[in-house]
Amino acid sequence: MDNEMYDVLTRSQNDFYSYDFSPDALDSEKQIYHFTYCVSEDTLRSSQKISAKKFQVLDYAFQDDLLKVIKKNKKKLQAKVKMNDETIYYQIARADSDNYIISIVYSEYSKTLINSLKGQVINIFYGALFVIALVLFIWVSSLIKPLKLIKNYIDDIKEDKESTLHIDRRDEIGIVSSSLIEMKEEIDKQNEIKEEMIHNISHDLKTPIALIQTYAQSIKDDVYPYGDKDSSVDVILENTNRLEKKVRSLLYLNRLDYLSGQVGDEVCSMKELIEHIVYQLNAMHPDIEIITELQDTYFKGDEEYWRICIENIIENASRYVNYTIKVILKNQYLEIFNDGEPIDNSNPESLFQPYEIGHKGQFGLGLSIVYKTVTMYGFKVEALNRKDGVSFVIHK
Repeated sequence: MDNEMYDVLTRSQNDFYSYDFSPDALDSEKQIYHFTYCVSEDTLRSSQKISAKKFQVLDYAFQDDLLKVIKKNKKKLQAKVKMNDETIYYQIARADSDNYIISIVYSEYSKTLINSLKGQVINIFYGALFVIALVLFIWVSSLIKPLKLIKNYIDDIKEDKESTLHIDRRDEIGIVSSSLIEMKEEIDKQNEIKEEMIHNISHDLKTPIALIQTYAQSIKDDVYPYGDKDSSVDVILENTNRLEKKVRSLLYLNRLDYLSGQVGDEVCSMKELIEHIVYQLNAMHPDIEIITELQDTYFKGDEEYWRICIENIIENASRYVNYTIKVILKNQYLEIFNDGEPIDNSNPESLFQPYEIGHKGQFGLGLSIVYKTVTMYGFKVEALNRKDGVSFVIHK
């Protein structure tokens, strides 16, 4: 406030000086008084009408400082003094070599100045508040519309309706909308796979169930399609085993989905496991040559799950092999090769989808179980065409 009062004195004093000490330059509303002192004449004059008592009081207030300015040849001096419970601000400035201007203002003006500043601050506050409110309104409006579109899109997904979402933004809302679109596409893809899987499962289970029903009804009617009761019952038992195996595979696939979030710290000696599987395979398929190149290495995971995984790969290989299956085991790397026909490379990942039909019309859950087991333990599986056959590779 002191600095502001001195600035007011300086501006008023400059106006007074520029008008050659004319009273017309005075601002009576500010209650500023100017005096001129002539050194050569030693006279002090007032530019306004002022009472003799006040003149004496003012003279007493600044006369010592005026003498200091004159003696030390200063250009300007600013000060304030307390008189009669009132503060007086004054400024002494040299106008020329013979004249000095003394300007004073009472503290009453500071109250007027404070009120003026308060009014300015309030106006600025309301102006800033209006601008902020306008910006917030525009910003919120820009959020509400895309958020409504996103909500409607989510509701359509929930109700399984066809819907589109077009939000061309690069902020967080744009990222969310892009993620929702990707999620919807993935859901549609999974639904298609699920529908196809259900269709294939129905088709796969229909044949053994129909055979069991037909043969059971025939035996009940004392009709034996295979000539005698034992042969006909054997067909029923065979299809029952097929049906049990398919149901067990479905349950195991669902179990892997459940276990994927509960992987422990157990490890499996892959070399010992493969040697055991190959020993059994030699007894089951003596016509297939099995070559192994095995290093002693450990894979993360439960031995039983890895056993089913590798047996499914080898069973798939034995279905297409001509003469030779080769198993290569290295550090965190397993390759099972067969010299059968090459696979279709147009969509190699589809091989690991449930009930995906192969190039010989074969389909089932074996490779899907392989994929879920491998990914559950942090590995990757690929089907690769080699120069003289096909390899299934499991690696980190």
